[in-house]
Amino acid sequence: MSLNYQLYKHRNAKLPLSILIHYNAFFSIIYAILEGQLALEKHRNYFFCNRFQRDLLFPVYFTWVLAETTRMYVGQKGTLRGRLPELAAFLLLSVFPQIFSLLYLGFLQEITVPLDKALSCIMIAFVVLEIFLAWEFLRDIVDRQTALFIVGRDISTEGKEDEIEENTK
Repeated sequence: MSLNYQLYKHRNAKLPLSILIHYNAFFSIIYAILEGQLALEKHRNYFFCNRFQRDLLFPVYFTWVLAETTRMYVGQKGTLRGRLPELAAFLLLSVFPQIFSLLYLGFLQEITVPLDKALSCIMIAFVVLEIFLAWEFLRDIVDRQTALFIVGRDISTEGKEDEIEENTK
């Protein structure tokens, strides 16, 4: 593939991911407020048969909040700048704490309300789509960097084929 095609593909690949991260940031604020209120309400007014479930609710929620703010920051930064380390961190944070926290908050608690399930389904859909788009964008970044490396190597070695052959022998 030509370098121009790689640059064009790279430019177009980041737009859907940027838009999705932008909308997810707004929905995450709504999710954090509503899920925090639900967790507080459950902790105060509901009886848990299992004390472990009651004590696990707030740590999982705060882990989700901390991971989500970090994930949104590195996701925006990595997407806008097209940087591999930030996008890799975004992918890892999406998979490990986020998916499991959302599954617990939406479906695995002892006491769940329909709003828990609805909000968690929407958040899981956001996260799964972001994982897919971030993976595609990471592949585009690697392809682009490889193409730039090859072009740079070809330009720097023009007319030096004989020297390179001698040095490799």
